[in-house]
Amino acid sequence: MLITDLISVVLLSVLLFWTAYNGSIIYVGFKKSRRLIASHRQNVGYPTYSIIVPTKNEELVIDRCLSRFLEIDYPKDKLQIIVVDGNSTDSTLKICSEYAGKFPQMFKVISEKESNGKPAALNLALQYASGEIVGVFDADSFPEKEVLRKVSAYFDEKQVMAVQGKTTSINEKDNFLTRVISVEEKAWYQALLTGREKMQLFVPLNGSCQFIRSNVLNELGGWDENSLTEDIELALRLVEKKHLIRYAPDVTSAQETPNCLRDLVKQRVRWYRGYMETSLKYGRLLDSFNRRTVDAEISLAGPFMMVVSLLSYINWFLVALFIGPSNPIIEFTGVVMALTAVSMVSIGFALTMAEKPIKLRNLLWIPAVYAYWLIQMCIASLAFYKLVFRRKRVWSKTAKKGFVTLTPNQ
Repeated sequence: MLITDLISVVLLSVLLFWTAYNGSIIYVGFKKSRRLIASHRQNVGYPTYSIIVPTKNEELVIDRCLSRFLEIDYPKDKLQIIVVDGNSTDSTLKICSEYAGKFPQMFKVISEKESNGKPAALNLALQYASGEIVGVFDADSFPEKEVLRKVSAYFDEKQVMAVQGKTTSINEKDNFLTRVISVEEKAWYQALLTGREKMQLFVPLNGSCQFIRSNVLNELGGWDENSLTEDIELALRLVEKKHLIRYAPDVTSAQETPNCLRDLVKQRVRWYRGYMETSLKYGRLLDSFNRRTVDAEISLAGPFMMVVSLLSYINWFLVALFIGPSNPIIEFTGVVMALTAVSMVSIGFALTMAEKPIKLRNLLWIPAVYAYWLIQMCIASLAFYKLVFRRKRVWSKTAKKGFVTLTPNQ
């Protein structure tokens, strides 16, 4: 066997394992074997919350977000909203200051002299946080009214140190791209995170609708300002310290989905490069061998697997073109690619059939899920290129347009 054939077999075997591994989690996630929802329990009390909302040029969405916090069904004397403005050049700061002027007991506005990305803004706000639990919401968030009552039930369990809620798309029906991305988001929350919670595996933090006990957050030193994905980096530090993170499917908040390919690429390149860097940084987690640390590393390997998948497609094409379809490598590659395709289509089918009422025309979206997967492989490869060649690292925010096409949870 040629060395190139050996490399191909190894890479494809890893990809096959990764597909099968995540497939098993997705299967468990879709099965309703037991309830995850904790909000039916009686709360011991009402903990105090400090909600941090980082902003930068968010004039199209920030009023909607802050006004929603006034409607939250929770004792207002136990709720602190800290807005950190990253030197906005539009009317964002003016809008936020008006809320602080009208409701000084609830809102506090901090203005950065120089914007250094979301993690730096979060750390600045943490200095002013007085709540027992710190929550983070992006500026385009529209949380359900009972979000804090529900998440409080999870923190009734003393061993729970952080909770990740579910985010939904507020502009799902904006265009073709937002519809497909919303399918991906539903798969992430309804299948992968639900499966991980049921199997007691690694639950990542996703940057918004997330909650952490303030004493633990301060002990960890806040967020890593050098990370492109400060949320997942914090989650790994929690896991390293053996702190429990729960996924709360009934704690929900709507937010915008990128509605153009340019914004999607910009967002995902940062995400995927951040995942790759964090995966390499925390390889030491495997020194403490348990189900959560192993699953964390497998989870963060996702962007690397996208690169391997794209290379496998290219290899498949070149071998078939120059050597012939009877080559054993091309046959093995075909099997792996077919299984990956079946996995993508199966997820799309399951999510389509789960929607009520069931509409057969929604099945037409399933091929788009696979095409979207191809786009994601290309984006991950671009992130890998930037990582390998050490291109400039920039914490870039995703532009918000203020579009709303669905009625958010009331």
